[in-house]
Amino acid sequence: MDQLNESGIPSNNPGGRRTFLRGALGATAVGLAGAMGTARANAAPAPAPAKIRSTQNNWRFCQKCFVMYFWGYPTDGVCPAGGAHSAQGYNFILPYDVPETSTAQRNWRFCQKCFSMYFWGYPTDGVCPSGGAHSAQGYNFVLPHDVPETPTAQRNWRFCQKCFSMYFWGYPTDGVCPSGGAHSAQGYNFVLPHS
Repeated sequence: MDQLNESGIPSNNPGGRRTFLRGALGATAVGLAGAMGTARANAAPAPAPAKIRSTQNNWRFCQKCFVMYFWGYPTDGVCPAGGAHSAQGYNFILPYDVPETSTAQRNWRFCQKCFSMYFWGYPTDGVCPSGGAHSAQGYNFVLPHDVPETPTAQRNWRFCQKCFSMYFWGYPTDGVCPSGGAHSAQGYNFVLPHS
């Protein structure tokens, strides 16, 4: 049997001190792991992750009439410039069914007749290029306005006071409005997120 020195470590075993320390550290690690497990079991649950904002992609700029329209169906709706809309540029990813704020307006809707994004907040529903008024379907979009433009958010999207559609106001001309002539901007300057 090994003789122990004053520290309780075998004195005649060259690896004895290391062996003793490894054993002591191993016991300490097991004890700490058990204590941590007990602490975790008694700890309050972790907070739930923040709600992921609901968004829909496939919103596009129509290069013929300048409106924002939904590009997610086999057809491209009805364009006031004739035929179907024609997508160009960014793929916009728009938030829906989230709270309205001082810099985000709700009541923007998809028109199931022409596929444009239009404002659904008045007693009437504007002018649809397929005839009559727009007809709301689907989500209630809440669109940011009057905030800084970023590399993934484009400004100069406006409400047309004649047809109620969202259109791009960043060119020298204002596209084609189904109520006749060009669109006419009113209200906020929307800054829309895109990929």
